[in-house]
Amino acid sequence: DTRTLSSSSSSTTNHVNGTNSTPSLPSDLNNVNGLTTYVNTIFHQMEEKFLAASDQVMNRMNELGRKIDTLETSLGDIISHLPAEESATSNPSPSAIPVQQQTKS
Repeated sequence: DTRTLSSSSSSTTNHVNGTNSTPSLPSDLNNVNGLTTYVNTIFHQMEEKFLAASDQVMNRMNELGRKIDTLETSLGDIISHLPAEESATSNPSPSAIPVQQQTKS
């Protein structure tokens, strides 16, 4: 019986230490086991939340990567369809834009 074992060990401990208080070993063990279980549960929940957040970040990064690839492809198509003299200048100055195009905006 655990109670018999703990009461005999606590009385021996009290006699050796010269104290009159009786520590409750089984409740201390329950507290330690309960705390260990609680910490493990919290750790597991944190791990699950971290993995979920990590997955969300990775999914968003992959989605942005696909969008950037699509944008690059679209820009490449647009540039390839420009006339040779317009594609040679990557950043035309406002004076290089014909007056008709300026009034359309």
